[in-house]
Amino acid sequence: MRDIRIDRENNRIVMTRKFAKLADDPHTREFRLLQEVMETYPTFNVVNHTIKKNPKKECYRGLTYDYMRDYIRNNESKENIEGALSELEHLIEISKCHSSGYRYPTIKKWFLEKYEDVAAFGKEVEKGNENEETEERKAVELSFPKEESVAA
Repeated sequence: MRDIRIDRENNRIVMTRKFAKLADDPHTREFRLLQEVMETYPTFNVVNHTIKKNPKKECYRGLTYDYMRDYIRNNESKENIEGALSELEHLIEISKCHSSGYRYPTIKKWFLEKYEDVAAFGKEVEKGNENEETEERKAVELSFPKEESVAA
């Protein structure tokens, strides 16, 4: 994204956080540019660009290559440790000739498919909590009697 852009569909002037910070100082080029754009589009709202985050995205922050190696050593049967480790190392070696955007995601996918218990960790607990919350809500809803009209 450029530092500042015009969103004619929504009548907005959209700027990045970095641009907005620089535009706070009246001695900068960004300040002058923002003033010029605001004069050109006086009815448009000025907004900061925000990145939409996917709340359902699975995030595996601790899933490093070293973690994968340790997991294989600790959880694979003794007969399969060497084979699984060599497969991991082979994938890491092959990935080096590809762009960095494909390296880790491809190996992570292989690892999570091979060791499904790592990917499934915590999912049953989440489902259990959702069911408990639903049951609690039902219990609370049931515990309040419906209002009755009182004749005076």
